[in-house]
Amino acid sequence: MKSGNYTYIILTMLISFMGVSQEKEYTGDPDASFLVARTLAYNNKRAVARDTLKKILTKYPTYTDVQNLLAKTLTWDKKYDEARLHYNTIITREKDNEEVWVAAINNEFYSKNYNTALGLSNKGLHYLKGNENLIMLRNKAIANINTIKKKEVNNEELKNGISFSKNVDFFNKVYDPMYYASLSYKRATKYGAIIPQINYSNRFDVNGLQFQLDAYPKISKTLYAYASYAFSNSSIYPNHKIDVEIHTSSLPFSLEASLGIRYFQFTPNETVILTGSVGWYTGNYYLSWRPYVNPNSGGSISFSNNFSIRKYLKDKYNYLSLSFGFGFSPETTQLRENNVLLSESLFYLESQNILLGYNFTLKNSSNLFTTTFGVTRQELIFNPGNFYLAISGGLSYQFKW
Repeated sequence: MKSGNYTYIILTMLISFMGVSQEKEYTGDPDASFLVARTLAYNNKRAVARDTLKKILTKYPTYTDVQNLLAKTLTWDKKYDEARLHYNTIITREKDNEEVWVAAINNEFYSKNYNTALGLSNKGLHYLKGNENLIMLRNKAIANINTIKKKEVNNEELKNGISFSKNVDFFNKVYDPMYYASLSYKRATKYGAIIPQINYSNRFDVNGLQFQLDAYPKISKTLYAYASYAFSNSSIYPNHKIDVEIHTSSLPFSLEASLGIRYFQFTPNETVILTGSVGWYTGNYYLSWRPYVNPNSGGSISFSNNFSIRKYLKDKYNYLSLSFGFGFSPETTQLRENNVLLSESLFYLESQNILLGYNFTLKNSSNLFTTTFGVTRQELIFNPGNFYLAISGGLSYQFKW
């Protein structure tokens, strides 16, 4: 047996004897238990160490060294949000504890929250004036923020971009895989971006092309619009598709909102979808809700909803995303029934979906990558109440200059 295993067994026995692991209420020696937990933590037994530290805190909730070590083990295991709660608790009651300030600031560096690290550094210096360690961390935070801002400015100055994307859907019943691709060119102007795009699909053994033009005209510093028109002669695309939406970012509490309309025309039918969005920036997160209201020809109204969450990483071009939707919405992908393409019918189908995404740039590069993975559960057109599952995945790449 290796010596490390002997050490672990001995420490575990010590914890039991000190009343930590077996008793519901802690009755041991807090100082001795802390030393054991510290040894465990620094020997990569952090989960066991945390159990001990939490037990001590049930009896001694203001034992700073115990709570600080607990927070540090959470930081080491990349549980930054949990660690932050403990650091904040300690700082609230001990505003002159340099070790805790340094650990709390480093927790923000590890989680790449450089603005928060800067704020904590300045707050710490308010209580520990002239502290060299806090000054060094403040300067480090400023340097990281300036690097990100410089990269974002360089990105904004790039006026041209070419994007290519590829997606595929796989179904558990009835339908064969469906393939999608698009090629677009983005030109940034002082009036807003213009994006011509070509979309390709292969569905139901039918190849189709759609030609699209998007524009993001700037109305003011806090108001912009989105306008899009798409045309296709293919039976697997709408003949005409028009989107118009107005966005504002001037709302209080870091909120933004939009109102818009979608129009789809399939010969000889058409549908209109009313939509909008409410978004909220909080820390490194962005949360949004987008409803869709579909007045259909029968006089009733169908609703669907989409919720999304983004967690920004080092800058606005690097983030993780999660979106999920549910409700009744018009089926516009033109599915088949009895080998007949339903190109002249619109159906309001129940569906639920979830989509994971990751946007990222490579080191020292402004080019963008996006990967997506999703699952959709949707009602079958020809068998109401019966559902199919679809697994989707995609990859896109944007080259900027």
